[in-house]
Amino acid sequence: MISTKKPVWKISAAFLSIAVLSANALALNFDSGVKADFSDGVTEMKRTSGELKSPIISSGTPISSEFAHFWEDLKKDTFDDICKSAEIELNENAQLVKVLGIEGGFKRYMKKFPNEKVALLDEVGLKLSVALGNDTLHIPSMEGLGVSITGLLEGKSQVVRPLESDRYCKELDTLVKLYQIKTVLPTKAKRIVEMKNGEIWKLPIILRLGFGASLGTTINEVLNVSISAGKTKESKPSVTLYRMDDNNLRLRLRLDRLEVRSVGVSAASIEIPMADIGLINAENKLAELVNKRWAKEINKYVALKLSYGHSRLSGKKLLLEFVLNPNNPEQMANLEKFLSGDFGIIKRFIEMGLRFNNFSETDEGASGLGEIEGVADQAGDSIGSGSTFAGSNIYHGHSDNLHVQIPIVHTHDTSWASSYNRYQSLAKEGETMHVQQRTRVSNGSSLNIPFVGKVMKYDSQKNVYVINKEDTDGKTTRPVMMYQQYEGFVKQGDGTARHMLEKANSVLRYVGVNGNGTDSENVLPIEGIFPPMPVNPDADPYVNDSKTYKSAVMSFKLLINERGVQDIIFAPAQAIMKAYMNVMREVEAAIIDKVMDLFTINKEGKVDYDYKAVGKRLGVNPTDTYENGTNPLEIVRTLAYTATQVIRDIVSVRNADGWKAQSEQLAKVSAGASKSNLKYEDFLKVVVQLVKPGDVSAEVYVHTDKRVKGEADVTQNYQFFNNRDNNFDNTLAEVTQIRERFTDPSELTD
Repeated sequence: MISTKKPVWKISAAFLSIAVLSANALALNFDSGVKADFSDGVTEMKRTSGELKSPIISSGTPISSEFAHFWEDLKKDTFDDICKSAEIELNENAQLVKVLGIEGGFKRYMKKFPNEKVALLDEVGLKLSVALGNDTLHIPSMEGLGVSITGLLEGKSQVVRPLESDRYCKELDTLVKLYQIKTVLPTKAKRIVEMKNGEIWKLPIILRLGFGASLGTTINEVLNVSISAGKTKESKPSVTLYRMDDNNLRLRLRLDRLEVRSVGVSAASIEIPMADIGLINAENKLAELVNKRWAKEINKYVALKLSYGHSRLSGKKLLLEFVLNPNNPEQMANLEKFLSGDFGIIKRFIEMGLRFNNFSETDEGASGLGEIEGVADQAGDSIGSGSTFAGSNIYHGHSDNLHVQIPIVHTHDTSWASSYNRYQSLAKEGETMHVQQRTRVSNGSSLNIPFVGKVMKYDSQKNVYVINKEDTDGKTTRPVMMYQQYEGFVKQGDGTARHMLEKANSVLRYVGVNGNGTDSENVLPIEGIFPPMPVNPDADPYVNDSKTYKSAVMSFKLLINERGVQDIIFAPAQAIMKAYMNVMREVEAAIIDKVMDLFTINKEGKVDYDYKAVGKRLGVNPTDTYENGTNPLEIVRTLAYTATQVIRDIVSVRNADGWKAQSEQLAKVSAGASKSNLKYEDFLKVVVQLVKPGDVSAEVYVHTDKRVKGEADVTQNYQFFNNRDNNFDNTLAEVTQIRERFTDPSELTD
């Protein structure tokens, strides 16, 4: 080999696949031999369009159930505020209030909404019992219900009250006022009318039947290793009341029937015994209780853990929604009667849901519509009001998760999932929405300290949704594609903060460019939101001069309409190749700008090039070696290979048999279950170039809690490519609302 002193060339593993093409790869049936058209010296492209608006900024705060879940998970167990951990908890023997059905443990604590306002939560156990041998559920003031259950039965009263302050410590006096404890029961009309705006009452119940088996061993008295498998069936009826404003009260009735099969393997270091930790040395009940709690807290952070699990789930959800006027005495009297002052509604709603059990995702829409109407009418007659929403969700899917914990230093959870949801409601004459979904979640925390919490944290959640609508006559629309990304952090530097927003910009700047550079007109003003440090010419260049932000969160949604999805699926091979190479200019511009015109599509449908011509252009040959990099010819080969795989991925969607298979394949390919392995935002960077900006709608919500002197916080909603004529606002809202209606409520939502 000949050693050369040529420039170092590096290759980005984030975009390039290094697998070898199969010799039996199928031809792609594209025209061949035509050179790609690529502009020389491409720079960032500025476009102006009379029909498109610049980014629209609003201060609206889209606090959806899904977003609230992400926010609560991000802030959970973090070192936020010394007053945040303040909590009042009493065991099941404590008697605070004498209310029929209320009995058991009590907990009062505080949490923050995404808008930073503090909420007070009162949680009280419900008096429920189950005769395991008789398969009978016993609930106060009702006869035995024929529900087979041999496992867990639990329920609780939850009341969420928004407070005025955005500081935990300012609300400590509210926390300790136990005489102001509030419960859902009894659900009397007078108490309902007195609910404050924003207040939520929740009455969730879980009936769970589970079977499981596990096998474990201890290695060298240090490490526990176990394998487990199980099957669980759940029925989760719930009732919620939400005081929306002075004149509107929302009642939601949910019934979720779920079946989960799971298998997992785990390894963990043995927990440290209390005696070895050296806690309170006293022989009394209080010392024993304190030691147990402290030992549990310490072991939670100091144990070494590694686990992997796989699960499959299927289920059916039924949701009814009524909006009532709390100032209407007749409606409130009907509501009180309907709720029966105790658990009568739970029994009644379960009975309604039993009629729905035999309906499946393959049944005709008209059949499902009739079942929903029957349940809604029965509930509406009792309340004396028509439903504002009545619908069902039949779903199935599978997920994998990996958990790694290095004591104190770092904990990381990664999960990836695939699911199908069939939504149907009484709206739009019983229109059915079919949603293929792919999800990837990454949650990481560092400096995990007992009694303090997680000091640093970064969470990410990415979702691809491919949606088809079906009317009751069986006619199905072409697919719509939606991308949803949440990013958030606690205690991170300004570089990490700007990089979080750059994840949205990295997609937005490619919309509609057709392989020609980027468009910086429709992007987030990153440096305006997170200003970089001022340049200090006297600063030490070896010292990282940065600032640390307390927390921030971003929600990024992008919707591609039917026409846009068709443009992607039926894009010519040359256009796909050009779009991919355009993205790869982020890391390999020096090579691509010199040889782009040499790439072609051959008769087999593969991306090809003149090997000798490329070598001559780049001034290299195959025998050259590079001590600190990769031979440019190898980079060119990998670029051509991966571009071929991207083309194959899109063609696989086009060739799928039937609308449902096509949508499922598009979701798979978008999430990286593909030949190219491009996933989520990396895949989007390529395909949004093939779509006209008028067929795209996007919005980004940014919220910060900086705690940096001289910098104002930001709470803004930025909208992109909305021209007010493409009806995207309605489409985006419709898709988002029906999904989030069926999402399990977070602690702070109904």
